[in-house]
Formats: sequence, C-alpha cells, structure tokens
Amino acid sequence: MIVISPSELRGNLKKYLDMAEKERIVIQRGKKETFELRKTELISEDSFFDNPKNIEAIEEGIADVKAGKYQTLDPNKSIWENIS
Repeated sequence: MIVISPSELRGNLKKYLDMAEKERIVIQRGKKETFELRKTELISEDSFFDNPKNIEAIEEGIADVKAGKYQTLDPNKSIWENIS
C-alpha cells in the first residue's frame, strides 16, 4: 500500500495509474479524508450508458420526479385510459 497526497497524484498521475494495477494506492487529503485509487472493470457492458445524451435524459427525468413532475398511473385502468 502506498499513501500519497492529492498534489503528488496530480504531478504523477500516469505513474500512479500504472501502479494501481498491481498495488493499493491511497490518497490522503487532510487528516480526515482518504480515497483509494484502483483499477476496475467496465462499469457497464451496456453501450446505452456510454451515450452522454442518454445520461442527460436520465438526469432530467430524476430532476422531474424530484420536482413533482410525474403522474401516478391507476393500475385498474389501461395505459390508454391513464394517459387520456
């Protein structure tokens, strides 16, 4: 395990990214915050999430729900009855 500062990481990013493939890199920010740099596999195999427009649409939808801009559907009605 290697412990480094954020400024050390900024100055030697490639070095630490290469090292993170084989060993644990911990970034110590101040006295109370630590972060770990490590290599991971792809987050998603689904190319849908690689498209920034799709991510933007999802984020807009989340914002709409938080703002109360949604409609609850009645399960006793068809989809067409719910939207009319």
